[in-house]
Amino acid sequence: MPPETNSHDRETIDQNLVRALAHPMRVRILEALQGRTASPTELTREFGDSLGVVSYHTNALLDVGCIEQVRTRPKRGTIEHFYTATPRSFIGHQDWRRAPLSARAGVTEEAVRTFVAKVGAAIDADTIDRREDTTLNWMPITVDEQGWREAAEVLDKALRELMAVSARSRERLGEADGIPVVTGLAAFEAAP
Repeated sequence: MPPETNSHDRETIDQNLVRALAHPMRVRILEALQGRTASPTELTREFGDSLGVVSYHTNALLDVGCIEQVRTRPKRGTIEHFYTATPRSFIGHQDWRRAPLSARAGVTEEAVRTFVAKVGAAIDADTIDRREDTTLNWMPITVDEQGWREAAEVLDKALRELMAVSARSRERLGEADGIPVVTGLAAFEAAP
């Protein structure tokens, strides 16, 4: 059983998380590693940045537990490291929700932009409706304070279940490629 975290430790965790996500490259790396595994070399090709820059920011995310190393492989006399995002890095995870609102706003904005870009890319690639069981729905609802908490619990449970599905899939896949899936869970107070 892990040791209990006191309020000072939680504050330190929050500050480290905020600092880790204060750089736009770290947010890009984190977004790229949500639901997949990649090496800094692969991310360098995707982003068009230098390996040194991507590796530096990858290590910063690793230091605060936003990503974890999942495997290595030998590559031309060196070892290539592969990483994936950890649950605590997800926008909405309780560690992240305790960060100051001023720090969350920019990262939330970038996360939503990335999500919308992924939707657009799926539309452009004609993959968004490729499967008969694709799920796309949203609905406005009106709730009281208790209803707000209940909705948050439903979404938190769905997030935990999706993470478990992903973990089981990673085990079954091993090093094989899987089906890249984007999931989105959101509940926010609508603008008046």
